[in-house]
Amino acid sequence: MRLSRGRLYPLLLLLTAGGYLWLFFSNDSSRAFGWNGCLIRYIFHIPCPSCGSTRAVYAAFHGEWLSALYYNPLGLLLAVLMVVIPIWILIDLFLGASSFLQAYRLMEKKLQCWPYALASIVAILINWIWNFQKYM
Repeated sequence: MRLSRGRLYPLLLLLTAGGYLWLFFSNDSSRAFGWNGCLIRYIFHIPCPSCGSTRAVYAAFHGEWLSALYYNPLGLLLAVLMVVIPIWILIDLFLGASSFLQAYRLMEKKLQCWPYALASIVAILINWIWNFQKYM
């Protein structure tokens, strides 16, 4: 099922807002309650591929690019997306355009091709190995 502009744009704006809320509430005070931010790591005591993403996004937003890369390279991608997606969607809504939807569908189509899907899976696995190396 393909998402329409009327469903995709609100969903992504909501998810982005949720990301900003997560950053706001998951500061150092969350550790006082014994919560480290990753449910998988908390329950199974192993890092997930996205462990460190919150710290990476926070570091990227503070201009600490090398720290962000160390915490989790996916965090840099998330930081960029958290800035670009809402701006792009708001421009589309203001202009009555659908350029973000077209870009989204193109990316979706590319990721359905096995070379791109395989490259993405390998990148996530490498990132997961990196997290194991750091946290274990």
